[in-house]
Amino acid sequence: MGEEKQKISGRSLSLPSIDILLDQKPGWPLLRRASSGTQQIHHWPTRKVSVVNWVMSLPDRFPNHQQNLNSETTFVKKQLNDILRDTKKWFNYNVLKTATSDFSQENLIGKGGCNEVYRGILKNGKGIAVKILKSSSKEAMTDFVHEIDIISSLSHQNISPLLGVCVQENDLISVYNLSSTGSLEETLHGKQKDKHVLSWEERFKIAIGLAEALDYLHNRCSRPVIHRDVKTSNVLLSDELQPQLTDFGLSMWGPTTSSRYAIQGDVVGTFGYLAPEYFMYGKVSDKVDVYAFGVVLLELISGRNPISPENPRGQESLVMWAKPLIEVGNSKGILDADITEITDESQFQRMVLAATHCLTRSATHRPSIRQILRLLRGLNEVEKWIKEEDEDCLDDEVYPNSMAELHLSLALLELEDDDSGSISPMERSNHSLFSSCCSSRELQP
Repeated sequence: MGEEKQKISGRSLSLPSIDILLDQKPGWPLLRRASSGTQQIHHWPTRKVSVVNWVMSLPDRFPNHQQNLNSETTFVKKQLNDILRDTKKWFNYNVLKTATSDFSQENLIGKGGCNEVYRGILKNGKGIAVKILKSSSKEAMTDFVHEIDIISSLSHQNISPLLGVCVQENDLISVYNLSSTGSLEETLHGKQKDKHVLSWEERFKIAIGLAEALDYLHNRCSRPVIHRDVKTSNVLLSDELQPQLTDFGLSMWGPTTSSRYAIQGDVVGTFGYLAPEYFMYGKVSDKVDVYAFGVVLLELISGRNPISPENPRGQESLVMWAKPLIEVGNSKGILDADITEITDESQFQRMVLAATHCLTRSATHRPSIRQILRLLRGLNEVEKWIKEEDEDCLDDEVYPNSMAELHLSLALLELEDDDSGSISPMERSNHSLFSSCCSSRELQP
């Protein structure tokens, strides 16, 4: 796993594409790499060709890079024009330079392996977050256009809107509202925690707002969207603590056919939030967002991080720590000690129940976000959601012959390697191991 560790920059990493066979041993790609003792040597077929002809057939080692870049940039601008269809969505580069004081280090509020985010103030006094993707690769440009295509099609009070874009040479720039409060992650676990401890009413309000955003993505927008990176650092909070889901860099269009899921060869997302069927086999559906939302609910209830290496052995994972306590009827045992009062006991019970069902191991038996939202609002009888233990069974189609905790154990695999020269456990708890190269945390002041 050394190669993957070396690629970690900022908060993100993604695994390379791997051919998937559903009958293979679960735990790809980590288990396969961990159990692999020697590197496979591939013997490629040879061709009878002269060295001169072979050399002449090689591509130009020094192609006209600038000409290709200009061509790609022109094509990107055309694609964005077709998507946005609004000249007001285009920002002038010099306007953004002025707003950010020439992209000064004082205004740098986030940095990833390929992204930088700056705080800016427009002439009318509006605060903006300017996210710059510095890459000249065709793949990066394609991903940028894809993200803009998705985010520009969305309109919901709990989804951070795209204000506009700018393309300047090899800089691909997107502009968003500036969050004055920061992210939910910072409020629960970071520098904002001491400034304002969220009350139970505020936490429940955030849970409802985020569930509404996901319900919109999955069921009510013009075309279904799967976010694939739902987590507290991707939830910004307004001054009124209204949640706004952001960072659609990993999002994808949801299926519009009868197919329930798609297979993705590259697993992206964040350790601690990855659904079992996605982590193990790359199977993607809107249920991966539901699972991640369940982890966020546990964070709101407990105030704990999804992965906390400093916790006692066996309790590093929030899910593995919380679920046994809930199953024995000790729901209050996971409650954040900073919550001094719960004014509505039924809200607490519904939120615990919603988190439990979001974290159902089998995607087939995992409820939809619409069902979870109805449960949180108290629109369903609780009895409908109480299932026997054997009903939460393994779905052989999802991950055959696997144990319930296997995917979480794999996520914690490196925590046991004290002699590793890689990223430390504390760093790993503070950085996404799978994500886009720039997270929404970079959109905060």
